[in-house]
Amino acid sequence: MDPDPAHDRLINQCLDEYAATQHQKRAAANAIQDAIAARLDDDGLNYHAIEHRVKDHQSLEQKLRRRNPDGSLKYADGLSGIDDIIGARVITFLQLDVERAITALRNSFEVIAHVDKTAEQREKGEFGYSGQHLVLRISEDAAPNGCRHHIGERFEVQFRTILQHAWAEFEHDIRYKSAGPVPPEVNRAFTLASGLIELADNQFSTISNVVAAEKANPDESTRLLPEDLTGEALERILEHSLPNNPRSRIEQYEWLRELLETHGITTVAQASELMGSADWEGIARRIQYKFAPGHVRAADDLLLVRYGQEHIDKTQSLGHDRNRLGKLNHRLRRLRDEPGTQR
Repeated sequence: MDPDPAHDRLINQCLDEYAATQHQKRAAANAIQDAIAARLDDDGLNYHAIEHRVKDHQSLEQKLRRRNPDGSLKYADGLSGIDDIIGARVITFLQLDVERAITALRNSFEVIAHVDKTAEQREKGEFGYSGQHLVLRISEDAAPNGCRHHIGERFEVQFRTILQHAWAEFEHDIRYKSAGPVPPEVNRAFTLASGLIELADNQFSTISNVVAAEKANPDESTRLLPEDLTGEALERILEHSLPNNPRSRIEQYEWLRELLETHGITTVAQASELMGSADWEGIARRIQYKFAPGHVRAADDLLLVRYGQEHIDKTQSLGHDRNRLGKLNHRLRRLRDEPGTQR
């Protein structure tokens, strides 16, 4: 297609504008990644990795040059029409963890769009790229901590299981970095692999549910835990006490052990008694969780119920969350409200 001088001028103007603000985009991307990690960790959710990137000059130019079938620029509005200049990716182990992560971030940012690529494939009766995309914006009304300097910034978050991620990354390398057309047998192989990955993801979810049900019942392995409290022991105690809640990241159980230690809870017997006597349903009614929290978040709220302000005073500086004090104060207020009270 013949070049259009007007199109070139618009594209060059956009690229100049982007070059002048690219450092701001990088700062915003770092703040967004930190906010995503803080929210998922605060909810005690398990995930494999969080990644982020800012589009480079070449990638942005390629996108700006895309055209509609009639020859007009696809992004005639320039940078304001592109939602993924800042991009993030949340990679989980299970499909259910994808749904929980989406719910968490929908409550932290303003939602502009939600595209379910997996559902689109199923509606077409096809196999291919699976994942979910949220286009989000940092709003002035509810900007996460650390994002106040980036009000109005839009970004896209992709959510994938670790198997979906492996397929997508390999497919991208082959299809988009190939020197020529991809052979039909390669396309067929990718389609077959996509179907197998969907099957494997479903089986992983089944396995997780079966294992959770088994661990809800006391067995010999639970009774034979060591006397001294460890992160691993806490994971098993909470799997028994909260079988329907998602497991947290491995390192979070060790952090929970530190929280318990500040209150003199240092043995498996003490922790088992605390978790076993908890009114988990009552805590959930007062906090009004958007979804079942991870083990460690639920246990942290239990400690707030049991020790109140003392828990805040003793643990506000533990961990990497610089905003823990404010969050604990907010949660304690909710826990002291009458059930059903709205804030």
